[in-house]
Amino acid sequence: MRDFDDKQSVSTADHHRRRRLVALGSACVVALGTLVIVAVSVGSPGKWNPQQLEQGAIAEKPKMELALQAKAAALVIAKRKAQTKLENAAIDQAIQQSGIVSQAGMENKEVALTFDDGPSEYTGAILDTLKKYDADATFFTLGNQVGLYPLPMQRAVAEGHVVGNHTWDHQDLTRLGPKDIRTEMSQQAGAVTGKALPAPKLFRPPYGAYNAAVVAEARKQGMLTVLWSIDTNDYTRPAPAAMAQQVIDTVQPGAIILMHDGGGDRTTTSAALPMILKGLEKKGYKMVTVPQLLLDNPPAVEQQDVNRTPVA
Repeated sequence: MRDFDDKQSVSTADHHRRRRLVALGSACVVALGTLVIVAVSVGSPGKWNPQQLEQGAIAEKPKMELALQAKAAALVIAKRKAQTKLENAAIDQAIQQSGIVSQAGMENKEVALTFDDGPSEYTGAILDTLKKYDADATFFTLGNQVGLYPLPMQRAVAEGHVVGNHTWDHQDLTRLGPKDIRTEMSQQAGAVTGKALPAPKLFRPPYGAYNAAVVAEARKQGMLTVLWSIDTNDYTRPAPAAMAQQVIDTVQPGAIILMHDGGGDRTTTSAALPMILKGLEKKGYKMVTVPQLLLDNPPAVEQQDVNRTPVA
């Protein structure tokens, strides 16, 4: 019995020792895990993680950068006050004439690059290219995107570009009643002015679909309906070189060129844009905003039939 009791005592002691070691090990693992969680939670302060886009998080850079861009935009708006007054007068003249424009006059060798459906994660790269080639453009934005991507629009205005109205969420306005048409336009305008940017004076209907009611409502809200004379069809993702060549081959003074910076994969547009800008520069064209184009090249009174409903 003595030997058995001694063995049992030893076995029990070993068992308790093992339990203490296991418990200690578990505590260390928990502590280490906590440290890892804390470290991950803290991360790099102010760092923008592009993967958050896929998680539905707000896609904006640090607030400090947004504030700086907003301040820069405000300075540009104040500096351009006299020029903006002249441009708005040209827009108002076009509104009174027909309320719609797809091609400006041909007095000067200028064209307007326009981008629809943004802002998006592609807008920044497009702005980089425009800045590199000293080209101005007009962005017809969606209201429901402005809140998600405020930084590109603040930057666009700060760099001399113009922000236009492309409705709140890209609905075919010819299928809506007067109240809903009004809401689609006014909500987008509210999203833009809510970021301390100028109220849009230019409107582009989604899909290029419009009728007399759509043009009339845009007029009521003080906006000119702007279509285009050259469609790059970039949403079909053509070869970038082919897309660029089409623009270069068909361009003429006063052209309004349609592209997209949102609404889908815009890598084709980003790749083709430098080729387009180089080609236009080589042909002696200057890339300006739509307001500048209308000021320098007053459009003909006769433009599109406001009862036609093209879809692009």
